[in-house]
Amino acid sequence: MKRGIDFLRNYGAQRVRAHVGLPMTFDEGYAGQDEEMEEMRVNLSYEMPPQAWAARDIHKSQRPGSWAYQPERFIDGKDVGQTVAWLRSPQGYPVPVRLSQIGAVVMRNENGLLRREFVIVEQVVSLAVDFFPWDEIEDFAIALNEEHFRLLICQPIRNGWSFDFERMRRATQNRSMDEMTRLEKQALVRFGDVPTLVDGRLKPRAGAIDQETTPVIGMIKTLKYVPLHPEGWQVFYDLRPGERTPAFIMQEQHISVVTWYVRIAGGNGELPNWGIVRLEIPLKFFENELGGAWDHLDRYSQTICEYRCRDQQYSRAPVSIHPIQRAEESLGALFTQSECLINHFYRLANL
Repeated sequence: MKRGIDFLRNYGAQRVRAHVGLPMTFDEGYAGQDEEMEEMRVNLSYEMPPQAWAARDIHKSQRPGSWAYQPERFIDGKDVGQTVAWLRSPQGYPVPVRLSQIGAVVMRNENGLLRREFVIVEQVVSLAVDFFPWDEIEDFAIALNEEHFRLLICQPIRNGWSFDFERMRRATQNRSMDEMTRLEKQALVRFGDVPTLVDGRLKPRAGAIDQETTPVIGMIKTLKYVPLHPEGWQVFYDLRPGERTPAFIMQEQHISVVTWYVRIAGGNGELPNWGIVRLEIPLKFFENELGGAWDHLDRYSQTICEYRCRDQQYSRAPVSIHPIQRAEESLGALFTQSECLINHFYRLANL
């Protein structure tokens, strides 16, 4: 066994078989909690007073044949991984080892054809290293690098490390996702002056954005947090395809955005939150570059509806658009089959 890789066996590493579900964390206050939302400030009166909220028909705004802010590039990231082993630290903590493939891709629309313009893919191992001697961690990282894996060091979780294995596992997963976001930021910086749509929130990518000049829009498909008032909730659920809510402001650390919800699919007896996505653009860009004109929000919404995914075989079709589906498929084609990669890692580590 190669020096450095034996680190895992020296601390009693054991395989973890693939599993569908996970036990509930012992810390109920942590489960499902999005800590980033705690310091968010929301202004729901930006486009119209809360009591006057009503659905906006996005097609009332006539988009010109040539619109300078029409997204031409589409950025998506992908993180495919799982906890493949666990070891016990000298202090007795159960320490998960996550093996992941991460990547970012840029798809460009050229006269109606989507082409891959930039891509980066990496294989990474996420681990909380604070419990172990640093020289052993360095040897482990070097040995991994020689086998084309990169070690990601997990930061301590909120309130310090925990004996709760699920919290520890979430830390390794979050570290992997953070690194995937860093790859997306690399892609965004390369094309900062081109109108771009990013799959996900803008806040994690704020460092790659000039908030006054970068023509970027974020599309959020998973609505974990909907900060609406009662009138807003009624408008939200009653949206028909091609309608949006009034715009409001989300102020977070490092970035403030103008944001709104638009229904791109549904309305035929589906669930009331079916087919709705949230769109956001930097507040400074909207007010300085776009002049605070609400018509631009309608035009962004029209673009999303026109691009909406119509492949019913795609599980996220109701809340996705075709360029992002293509981006995801393009990245997936470059990933190694997960079972093969995991077995290779097990052989390498002699587990």
